[in-house]
Amino acid sequence: MRPSAATFSKRTLKHGGKSGVLPKVRPVFKKNPIMPPAEWELAQEAHIEQGYAEGMPVPQRKGFKVTRTPKRPVVVPVEERLRKIMAHRGVPENLHELSPEERWEAQKNQIRMDHLKEAYMVEARRVEKLAALRAEQVAQQASTQTQTESEESEATKLTLPTIDSYLQGPLMWPRTPEEQAIVEEQRLLNRKTMELQVKEAKANKLLELYHAAENFITTEEELEAAITDAFENKIGRFESSERLAEDKLFGYFSSFSDLRANERLVRDEILGEIDGKPGLASVRDTLSGDAARYTREAEARLNNRA
Repeated sequence: MRPSAATFSKRTLKHGGKSGVLPKVRPVFKKNPIMPPAEWELAQEAHIEQGYAEGMPVPQRKGFKVTRTPKRPVVVPVEERLRKIMAHRGVPENLHELSPEERWEAQKNQIRMDHLKEAYMVEARRVEKLAALRAEQVAQQASTQTQTESEESEATKLTLPTIDSYLQGPLMWPRTPEEQAIVEEQRLLNRKTMELQVKEAKANKLLELYHAAENFITTEEELEAAITDAFENKIGRFESSERLAEDKLFGYFSSFSDLRANERLVRDEILGEIDGKPGLASVRDTLSGDAARYTREAEARLNNRA
């Protein structure tokens, strides 16, 4: 029977809904540590009250000895632990007297002992490194706490300004001449920037009007030609436009026209143009001569490469 999706979700809820989360690494030397407790560990445990209070009976369990206060596990160094294991599982010395099967088992046992010794030594180095890092972190925290307590001493608290002293003085401190000069320069920069933005917006609108003036009707001949073109030559286009308007009203229009319009807007924004015509940046470069200079430099580089 295959587990369902609900079963997987229940299993992954305790991991924040993530699957494939590995369990925590089990400590190898949990029962008997290989190092004695550090001073900071003893200091932390000194503030923890644990065990059975005085006057309370200690529980009795068959086969177990329950003490009033918990006892710390016995520290067993890695060398002593390996020595005990080798004494019980060591390879016999008289290998030549054993049968081939027993000799092969002894060799496999020796390989396992070698790997176990290497794993124990690697784990011991890792534990020692973590203990050193933790001791350094605790020392740094203690130094920071000491510095904070010294800064917040009683003398410092008595010399701190009070609310009355703030109320008696000015609400805002006067600026220095350097700060006032910086503020004035910033105000001037902001004002000039806003004026430039307004002028650029006006110039851009004027340029749009200039490009749109190509389609303006200014004479009677142009008006008659436009009327003839609209009602006689382009009657099919007018009817298609009418159908397109009806489709838009009823929600049956195609998105192709909107896509074309969006592409034109994006192209104009990237190239700095107005409906495919030169934009304000192009006109400014042309009037200042930068466009011609850019063209000459590009041609010179192409000639040098050729």
